[in-house]
Amino acid sequence: MTWTEERVAELIRLWQAGHSASTIGKMLGVSKNAVVGKAHRMQLPSRPSPIKQSTIPRRVSKPAQPATKTVVARPAAPAPRRAVRHASGRSCMWPIGDPGEPDFHFCGGPALEGKPYCEEHCARAYITRSRSSSDEAA
Repeated sequence: MTWTEERVAELIRLWQAGHSASTIGKMLGVSKNAVVGKAHRMQLPSRPSPIKQSTIPRRVSKPAQPATKTVVARPAAPAPRRAVRHASGRSCMWPIGDPGEPDFHFCGGPALEGKPYCEEHCARAYITRSRSSSDEAA
């Protein structure tokens, strides 16, 4: 598609009239992106994005609030308990509970060599395929 002088003049007229790029594209028989690209190269004034306009929060009048506010203090969360160190110097780091709760802690049992967890939690964390199941998959 070639931008003839007539098409360029029509693009300018429609752009200044405030038509959307997709509407102009339909009128000229080109894509919206072709219109946007040509308008950009011609340095036509940009218009606010309809997407950005819809994301602007509208001001809503709030009911009058009382002059004093009640402040409710939450107790400070205690520091999470640390895992107990064992003779090997490593302890199981399996998390127990919700990190946001005061009773959250780590297992603390003796960790297996080269692993961050104890034997029980390694069995849960590392699922190994048996030889027979890998033979069936092949």
